[in-house]
Amino acid sequence: MGEKEVIFDNDITSIIFKYGTKRTFAKDSNIYKVNSGITRCYFLLSGSVKIYIDHKNGRRSILDLVGSNGWLGELSLFCNESDIKENKVLHDVECLEFDMDELRKLCEENAKVSFYFASYIAEKLLARSYRMSESLNYPLEIRLASFILLHQQKGVYNIPHTDISEYMNVSYRHVLYVIKKLCEQGILTKEKGKGYIISDMEKLEQLQDK
Repeated sequence: MGEKEVIFDNDITSIIFKYGTKRTFAKDSNIYKVNSGITRCYFLLSGSVKIYIDHKNGRRSILDLVGSNGWLGELSLFCNESDIKENKVLHDVECLEFDMDELRKLCEENAKVSFYFASYIAEKLLARSYRMSESLNYPLEIRLASFILLHQQKGVYNIPHTDISEYMNVSYRHVLYVIKKLCEQGILTKEKGKGYIISDMEKLEQLQDK
């Protein structure tokens, strides 16, 4: 079991990336502003961003956590998004920024580029479907192991427990219990100010594959 990652075609990305400009976004900032149009598209080189919706009943749903090698705004290449989703930078982001109209034109002129983005979007939709299915069929310990492996950065994992509980639709207490269990098993080590160090990568990978 494990969340899906998109395999990139280096020939295609080299064509796309030459149109990008390097940008950085600090932790807790917003890449997109709600109630504004999407005119830019972003490819994350490092860092992470959460995409979420605040419901009228006061609850929050995290739709996605985008990390390195992930795109933001790519849906708007093919459709007009009427509602801009809430977003916040979890870890400082370094990315490539693209003009949306320029990318649309590139998609129209190059079928391989268009197929690349269509494939990426399809993989993202499948990953969300898998996540919904896994929430019904796998214990949190296995799902969390997969999540940590996907979102760790250089052996360090520090996504807030509140975000995980919202993303996985489980209680904060349940997340805290499983994280504590992983620490007791010697898989994670809590590091003050840094989050958690992955002390035993092999055990974590074995847990994911159960």
